[in-house]
Amino acid sequence: RARLTLASVTVAAALAADCRPPKPSPALPSFPAEAAVDCFVPTTDDYSVTIVVPDTAFSDSAYLRPILAEIARNWPVTLPLPRLSLDVAVDFYRDGTSTEPRITRSSHVREFNTRALNAVRAAVTDTLWPISSVYPHDTLRTLVRFGPPDANRALVQTWYSVARPPKPRRDNPQPDYPADRRAGQQVIAAFTVDTLGVVDSASIIILSSTDEDYAAAVLAVLPRWRFSPSTVRGCKVARTIRWEFSGKE
Repeated sequence: RARLTLASVTVAAALAADCRPPKPSPALPSFPAEAAVDCFVPTTDDYSVTIVVPDTAFSDSAYLRPILAEIARNWPVTLPLPRLSLDVAVDFYRDGTSTEPRITRSSHVREFNTRALNAVRAAVTDTLWPISSVYPHDTLRTLVRFGPPDANRALVQTWYSVARPPKPRRDNPQPDYPADRRAGQQVIAAFTVDTLGVVDSASIIILSSTDEDYAAAVLAVLPRWRFSPSTVRGCKVARTIRWEFSGKE
């Protein structure tokens, strides 16, 4: 079975009624993490770097995993995810050497080709060791595939995915604070939304406020808020977000 590794990129929370959206966080470098996620269903938002081995006699993912990790380290991804596909072929030999990586399917974008090829070149230079004697052949042919999800003979994969932020329900109650006093007031809170879409009361923190009564009203109402949970690769996850409460302009 293909082993999947996860790397996620954070995105800003969505806009709620009577609330201004928080400022988007800058895109973060995305690196593989040692975590298998069984609920994953690929979507058009996902992007992968995959090492494909056509020879079904080879099943040693441990041999390829450090190579993939080095490729990811030398090829960090930020939003927006690239929409380009590229195949880089490299052959590994019994003695721990390899051929020079070569492009067999071009993205037709020179800068992208060069960056991906250099990442593969750096990885095979730094991480190779002899192929296990269990494998019956002296040459192992592989393809490093940059592009949309492809699990065909993929022994190791790194997934780069957009993390879906929690979305508030439209009927969430607003803070019990006089409407005629809201103009010019602002409260910014941080809190964790769990996998059921429930706000963790113990996690609520007031980051800033212009009025103590308004902050107290926010603290009182947030435990009653409900969200659609955040998802990563289709899997529900707990996520901490910032939220801004303010009066209407």
